[in-house]
Amino acid sequence: MVWIGSIALLWFPGVLLHRLLRLPSHPDWLVRATLQIGLGLAFWPLLFLWSSQLGWYWSPTLAQPFAGVLVLAGMGLLFYAPGRWRRRWAQGKRQALWLALFASVAGLTIATRLLHIRDLALPPWVDSVHHLAIVRLFLAQGSLPTSFAPFIPDGLFNYHWGFHALAAWLAWLLGISDSFALADLLLQLGQLLNGLTVLFFYAAGRVLFASRRAGLLAGAIVGLVSWFPAYYLSWGRYTHLVGVLLLVPALLILWQLQLHCQRQLPEQLRLRGHWGLFLAGLLLLAGLGLTHVRVAFLAGLLLGLLALALLAMGRWRVVLWWTAAEVGALLLTLPWWLWLARSAWARQMLALNVEVGPVWASYNLPNWALVWAPRNPLLLALATGGISGLASWPEATLLNQMVSGGWLLLLLGLGLWAWQRPRLRQITRRLWLAWAMLLLWVAATILVTQSNRLGLPFVRFLPINAGIITLFVPLGLAVGGLLAWALGLLAPPRLARPLISLAVLLIALWGARGMTAVVNPSTVLATQADRAALLWIPENTPIDARFVVNTWEWIKGVYAGRDGGYWIPVLTDRASLLPPSLYASTLPLTTVQSMNPLFRQLASAPNLDDPSLRAQLAAAGVTHLYLGALGGSLRPEQIDGRIFAHLLYRQDGVSIYRLDLAE
Repeated sequence: MVWIGSIALLWFPGVLLHRLLRLPSHPDWLVRATLQIGLGLAFWPLLFLWSSQLGWYWSPTLAQPFAGVLVLAGMGLLFYAPGRWRRRWAQGKRQALWLALFASVAGLTIATRLLHIRDLALPPWVDSVHHLAIVRLFLAQGSLPTSFAPFIPDGLFNYHWGFHALAAWLAWLLGISDSFALADLLLQLGQLLNGLTVLFFYAAGRVLFASRRAGLLAGAIVGLVSWFPAYYLSWGRYTHLVGVLLLVPALLILWQLQLHCQRQLPEQLRLRGHWGLFLAGLLLLAGLGLTHVRVAFLAGLLLGLLALALLAMGRWRVVLWWTAAEVGALLLTLPWWLWLARSAWARQMLALNVEVGPVWASYNLPNWALVWAPRNPLLLALATGGISGLASWPEATLLNQMVSGGWLLLLLGLGLWAWQRPRLRQITRRLWLAWAMLLLWVAATILVTQSNRLGLPFVRFLPINAGIITLFVPLGLAVGGLLAWALGLLAPPRLARPLISLAVLLIALWGARGMTAVVNPSTVLATQADRAALLWIPENTPIDARFVVNTWEWIKGVYAGRDGGYWIPVLTDRASLLPPSLYASTLPLTTVQSMNPLFRQLASAPNLDDPSLRAQLAAAGVTHLYLGALGGSLRPEQIDGRIFAHLLYRQDGVSIYRLDLAE
């Protein structure tokens, strides 16, 4: 039901916007669907922003019929097409092979995404806790919150929230309000969005290289070969994922605007097309900004490189339209940026810095384990034309170097051969220009994120590893384009379609075999035993209960939960001494510094025998102790039998105590 509701919520309102803006219909159905779903992704956060600014408070009784009407209207526009079904049927027959191949790749991808969550009790890792907290705030308040209370008392709301608005609208549409059901909704919605990468990167490859083959290969590589973005599940990186998804239709629309500017049309038709594409690009860029600032910045880098190329060709009018779209997106989301300016943490992250402290210097080091994640060496070798393999990055056997050298020689040979044939020269030029632009994008990202090493100012909100986990975007597109081009030249013309179709299926099947166990066990905080215990808490503890849980230092100066107890405040409506990890960025620095010493002590305490520690917990109002199945520094054998601890619950490794800390 969550998957069906999600598709309806995103696609059909996007269809409605597509028609209202009179956007040109792309002949490829999958590209058109990508643009429509992208508009749906951007619409709901923008609606939430401006309804909040106008003082409107959504409730289930208002939001559900409103969303339902938009879904039905979009559905009607999509399926009610008198006189068009014969033409659609003809188009479907022409695209039948490609649609069947895409359906196979998409089906395999969806199957892997469902396998990833089959054994999960709750979404993994630290980020997922504050995602649920934000969604619950949206549902409870019906508008954009100003504070993280009650989950982080006095915490200023300053987190990018586009994904959470989507989740809230989906919950309203489906009538879901229970906190555990909402956690399940996040898990399912996140995997659906992860599965959509196949569609979005098909569209990106299809347009970038003007090739369905490239689109299918890019979709198969991103969905089933690359470890990212599938691994985002292990971190709960739903916001980054939606940001990457929005990046694709935003760039496609702006590129479509560029192509429209070149067409020889009557002035009235040309301006009408310009304005529709311009407004669509504005909406998509605005939605991207609300969803993930880092990805929006990376998109801006690529747009900047493309704009420089267009200026070099004298197409300054296109650059003006693009600039106007970016300024319009900024103005459309201005209320949020003005609010965000109140956050000292946000100002610190966005400020240009010159001096590099030791914490930032270590935080901004490349994580080479991410660079060389499973299959990344292969993708990097293919994307660089074998150069990375020849250079032994990271390490390569003689066989790998020989294969990389063969790939490089093959590309060079095919390139020289194709360049001598006028029929193939334009295709080859387009391929290598697109490849060079992707390479420049990667280089620009490295330069910006590592600018402090050159003595240049830097911004803290964009560490190098944010770029590394987004590296799958240029890698997937580059590999898809190169493989499609090479296979198209090598295959005999009569056998090209079946051979490339077979190649797509073989790559998808090979990739799917190794993509079934992508969840990192070390990022799973809550087990099924924890979920059962968390369900027990609301029915068996007083509403004013306050828990202490196993704690650890997640990143420098930020503490998080070690086990399922970390979920207590956002699932059970019982207070916890340890708030969601966003406390470090939403509370004043002095408040954070006053909280952390107790968390630090708990992170290393083997028990609660220290009278001073118990006195601090008593002063903080702690009444209960939760020890999860995964364990931490505090263990049941060190608590059992103590006069101040009364066991209330023990099941499958989870223990809950009532604490009597009064002296």
